[in-house]
This record gives sequence, structure tokens and C-alpha cells, in this order.
Amino acid sequence: MTARLTDLRRLVSLLEEERAALRETDLERLERLAPRKARLLDQIEAGTAAPATEDELRALSDVRALAGRNAGLIEAALAGLRDVQALLDRVREPMPHTTYGRDGTRATLGQAAGRLDGRA
Repeated sequence: MTARLTDLRRLVSLLEEERAALRETDLERLERLAPRKARLLDQIEAGTAAPATEDELRALSDVRALAGRNAGLIEAALAGLRDVQALLDRVREPMPHTTYGRDGTRATLGQAAGRLDGRA
């Protein structure tokens, strides 16, 4: 087994761990995994320039698939955060209400800026 294959297998394992952390929204674990992933990638890139073996090519294919899957999870999480931010922005914006007075003229009623209470 080559050093490159060992590193690729470690990377596969790390990407699977990253996927679990993404699915559990475990940001602390993701933060701990990032430097390890960067070091492994550096090791793989700095490795030998020899042609890849069949096992290395299979492991590299696994790495590509897992990295793509994790990228999709990260993108979905970011989209969810953007949606939550938009919702919070809408809640905090005061909404004017229009009504009619006794004389039939249109009147706009103001509203204080929205707020979120921590009540269940």
C-alpha cells in the first residue's frame, strides 16, 4: 500500500466524518476537521508524481464523490441560513396597516418594529 493510497483512505474517512457532522449541524466538529482535511490534502498534493495505481484511482473516485456530496450539504445549509436571515429581517421590519377613518379617508397605521420573544 502506497503512502498516497493511505492518505486517500484517510481523506475518505475524514469526509465521511465531515458528512456526519454536517448532518448533525455539529459546527465545533466541523471546525476541528477542517485543519486535518487541509493537512491531508497538502500531503496528497505534495506526494509522489508517479502514476496512480488502480486502488488509488478508486480511492480518488470515492474522494470526489464524497466531497461533492458534502459540498451539496454545505450549500443546503447555507441556503437554509439565508432563508432564516430573510425571515428574521421580515419579522423585524415594521408593517404599515391601512384602514379607513370615520370620514371615509384612508389612514395608515404605523406599527412598532417587530421583535421576537423567546416564548413557546
